[in-house]
Amino acid sequence: MRTLKTSSLKATLATLLALTGSLAVAQTAPADTGERPTVWAGLGLETILPVVQLSVSAPVGQVGALTVTPRVGVDATVAAILSADLLLSRADTGWYGGPSAGVVVTGKGGWRAGAVAGYRSRTRPNLGFFVESGVRYTVLREAIDSRSAVQPGQPARPGEDLALPSPTLRLGLTYRF
Repeated sequence: MRTLKTSSLKATLATLLALTGSLAVAQTAPADTGERPTVWAGLGLETILPVVQLSVSAPVGQVGALTVTPRVGVDATVAAILSADLLLSRADTGWYGGPSAGVVVTGKGGWRAGAVAGYRSRTRPNLGFFVESGVRYTVLREAIDSRSAVQPGQPARPGEDLALPSPTLRLGLTYRF
């Protein structure tokens, strides 16, 4: 009987030791915080207009401790804008930011330049969310039509460009591949 108890105790201790060892390894194993290609989808406001964002990003390198990740996409508001952001971050969760540029592809065209900053996190291994703000300077070509009635024999004046600072606030989801 005593042999049975000793062998049972040894088996229990061996099981607990193995379980404790595997838990210790799991806690000290590094989390997957490396950048991976990501799809960004969000809603927000640009100046006072609603905007829908769909973008993709992929890491291209390191600058010191920061990961460099270009993000390209489309912003849809009263105009469609092809956008490009150069995001700098320490990991795929936490704070990020960087310069931003875009080309207005609808109407008479235009451009924008500025910067974005935000916070992103994950709710599941591949699914996450982001909150982002930014300030950009936007120029819409010939957006203001201030033409008065054209006098006979006079050429028509072209519309004027609309230039304005455009603050943004966006909320959305991310999916890592």
